[in-house]
Amino acid sequence: MRNGKPELEILCAAMHQKDFSKLKEMNVHCDIFYANQAEREEYVELCFSDYKARMFTTTERGVGKNRNLALEHACGEILLFADEDMVYAEDARERVLQAFKQLPKADIIIFGNHYARNGRIYKTRLPKTEKLHVYKAMRYGTYVIAVRNESIKKAGIRFSELFGGGSIYSLGEDTDFILQCFRKGLKLYTYHYILGTTSKDVSTCFDGYNEKYFFDRGAFARHAFPISAPAYLIYVSRKFGRYSDLSRRRRMQLLIAGYRSYPKKISYAMYQKNR
Repeated sequence: MRNGKPELEILCAAMHQKDFSKLKEMNVHCDIFYANQAEREEYVELCFSDYKARMFTTTERGVGKNRNLALEHACGEILLFADEDMVYAEDARERVLQAFKQLPKADIIIFGNHYARNGRIYKTRLPKTEKLHVYKAMRYGTYVIAVRNESIKKAGIRFSELFGGGSIYSLGEDTDFILQCFRKGLKLYTYHYILGTTSKDVSTCFDGYNEKYFFDRGAFARHAFPISAPAYLIYVSRKFGRYSDLSRRRRMQLLIAGYRSYPKKISYAMYQKNR
């Protein structure tokens, strides 16, 4: 605690939590704010060790709304975004703070992570400690990002409420956030440290590389890359086409349909209905 504010605070987007049992499951050793979406309106607090856990529950839906709620109520100097399926390393608090001390010019630092399925780690991403360029930034999810609270609020950066789980378009909120940071001139770095382990057993917002996936990618392209969108659409079709049963022609049709539908905020369901 410094100047009445925690040095580090986790901002966790959660769903249907009834209590603070996630503290132990996530191995949390610092202040934490749970932005929880459920079937009630509630605010509760819990003191544990030398830290405080807060949970603000609303009936809203959409991961962007959830993360923005957390940002609005955040009081830590350094903010570490999280999902509820994250399990932190024992020394995560100390190492995150150390990273910002080691990189005093950094507004945002992105860490490494383990990815697990059925209790086993199947992939590890461990970046070098270096300044991050925009073309490398889009591979990272929000749950490995830490930011200086003052930098984000001064730049007026928020999460898009159009993209991500529970929103009209089911993906892209993390990439959009990172792109906003670059465009506002913030300094981004990666740091050579494994923050923890994320479970990939269940996803509430990813249903595979189906028609909706490519439609929503097309909409995101229009939003994020107004000039280079055509090249991005071709890239998406080629890169993710190998995981899909859709033909190349159908993938491009859906990407273009999403791209054209975005200005009027037409969802995939509306597109299907109006065909």
